[in-house]
Amino acid sequence: PVYVHSKMMIVDDEVACIGSANINQRSLDGCRDSEIMTTYWHEDHLATDESIPHHDIHGYRLHIWASLAGFMDNSFRKPNDRECVKLMNSIAQRNWEIYLAEESVDMTSHLLPSPFEFMVEAGKEGELRPRRGLYKGRFPDTHGSVLGARWKILPEMLTT
Repeated sequence: PVYVHSKMMIVDDEVACIGSANINQRSLDGCRDSEIMTTYWHEDHLATDESIPHHDIHGYRLHIWASLAGFMDNSFRKPNDRECVKLMNSIAQRNWEIYLAEESVDMTSHLLPSPFEFMVEAGKEGELRPRRGLYKGRFPDTHGSVLGARWKILPEMLTT
């Protein structure tokens, strides 16, 4: 069997990076982890202050978003518009509520919000906490901690 742990990043419908590398020094310096990444861009189709490019990467992002959302919506064409942001957030929130529910059901889309959030209370701004609704900060299916746990045997420097 082959196990692939891949990532994808699309920036402004202008650049797409796809591969196994993380966006950090350890993965990208070429001397430590065995990673692979490919980057696509069209130098003749760059973003401007007024618009995003409309070419292959734009079409690829639309396909990915439709797959994640479970349907295609015209608002996906302008990801920075408030209508698109509200729609994507509502899909993620609806799926989060389904994920937290007692009954396990098939979901029609794969978009979820981050399982953690940043605190906004005075004096705690920017601190990370599990998203509201999680029992004791744990995932409901695996019961693993959303924030992870420190490994007591190896120093953190070796596990990051």
